[in-house]
Amino acid sequence: MLALKFSRFTAAIALCMAALCPGAADAQVLYGSILGSLQDPSGSAVPNATVAITNKETGQAREAVSDAQGNFNITNVLPGRYDVRITATGFRSLTQQNVDVSASNVARLELRLEVGQLTESIEVSADAAQLQTERAGTQSQITTKPVESMPLSAYRNYQSLINLVPGATPASTQNSATDTPGRSLATNINGTAKNMNTTRTDGAVNVNIWLPHHNAYVAPSETIEEVNVNTTALDPELGSAGGAAISVITKSGTNDLHGSAWEYHNNQEMKARPYFMPASQVKPRDTLNIFGASLGGPIVKNRLFYFGHFELTRQRTGGSGIFDVPTAAVRAGNFSGSGTTIVDPLTGQPFPGNVIPENRISPITRAILERLPLPNLAGQRQNFAASATGIFDRNNYDYKINWNRNERHAIWGKSSFLVADVTGFGAFGEMIGPSLVQDPGTGHTFTQLHTIGHTYTITPTFLLEQTLGFTRQSQNVIGLDYGKNWGSEIFGIPGTNGPDIRQSGMPTSTSATAISETRRPGFRYGGLSRLPRTARI
Repeated sequence: MLALKFSRFTAAIALCMAALCPGAADAQVLYGSILGSLQDPSGSAVPNATVAITNKETGQAREAVSDAQGNFNITNVLPGRYDVRITATGFRSLTQQNVDVSASNVARLELRLEVGQLTESIEVSADAAQLQTERAGTQSQITTKPVESMPLSAYRNYQSLINLVPGATPASTQNSATDTPGRSLATNINGTAKNMNTTRTDGAVNVNIWLPHHNAYVAPSETIEEVNVNTTALDPELGSAGGAAISVITKSGTNDLHGSAWEYHNNQEMKARPYFMPASQVKPRDTLNIFGASLGGPIVKNRLFYFGHFELTRQRTGGSGIFDVPTAAVRAGNFSGSGTTIVDPLTGQPFPGNVIPENRISPITRAILERLPLPNLAGQRQNFAASATGIFDRNNYDYKINWNRNERHAIWGKSSFLVADVTGFGAFGEMIGPSLVQDPGTGHTFTQLHTIGHTYTITPTFLLEQTLGFTRQSQNVIGLDYGKNWGSEIFGIPGTNGPDIRQSGMPTSTSATAISETRRPGFRYGGLSRLPRTARI
């Protein structure tokens, strides 16, 4: 009865995933293969030999039988290190140890059996790298060791290692941290556009629909098992990529309990001083902390495994700049020290003494100028220095379950989450002004990437493999002026803002050259650029 239930369960998974993914045949995107040929001492083929492979970390076993030409082929093999045992009547058993299988790769073995009793055995270690001859494409493989050991970008992003792939341009960040806190890197492969690269994470397409040149979720470096980058002559299962087809395989649990904990720290004191920065100026704050932990192991030995990971990123980035603000004299209408003649728009003549009468200055302008910061440096221009510290908080969570239901059926599931809050500031405080660090405002981003897959060996020559991915992202970004009707209530500008809170905020302006009673559409004095189009100034 139990076997019948399992059979129905397997059929249900197959039918549901086939209906949802009718074209899913990406066997070699997520899996590898072991194939080869068997010969006797004279070089003749050895047919009907049993070829058994065993994953050294999870105990998962698969079998095949060599054909009349002595060839065997075991496909849909999960990446890992395997022992391959050959048994045939009239020959000593042969065990090839430590055969590495990676995603989208083929491990080829050419083995020669020795005549003898089946009870006798020979063990051979397989440490030499083999030339990939089964595929026409150009492929680069990045494994766990370089991801963990080599210098990576500021956020420990594995994508920076794609720089090592022939034909790749240096990877760089893109868009703002507020919009894309995952900080996905972009690179051009062999002269193609960056949005022509396709990344699959554990077999499922990983793309930000809003910004296709970004990954929806960038797997943290501590969760990476291997990365395969295919750049030319792509196989059919790697379709929809015009530049590079990037396959990311994340870690899984094994029969051994493994865990890690880490902290990465960097700050401005560890960085070189910018060449043109004045000696009297203090380097702005730039503190980055990344810390987390991972744990993986067995739930049921050889059958059920788990892997969990969390990573927290805390960054505080200082920004500074020098801007133009009106002096106290200019705010009072006195332009005598500005070097610019102010003309009365009503008479066409200069104002006496280059001073605008107090009754000619609009109340709207007064309300704006009262809230602008005063100069803190000497001079009419470049007279205001401002600084602020941006906030970047990001949490990553990853969970994975692998179930070897039997020697023919493997099922797995993976969930990844990103939660990020990013805040940037402008130069003029509540009046915002030019950006100092990141986009002025606060952005909250929640990204989910869920993947489930299975591979089922129906017969040695008939396989069923499917992967289903689900991506969801929500983002709420609001400006620092959100929630306050600056135009209608603070400045008294009719026709601005509205009853809906989404109509709140600071009105913008166009440019003119002076402060006076006029119907011209706004003005800009130095850094002041937030006057309304309809204001009397």
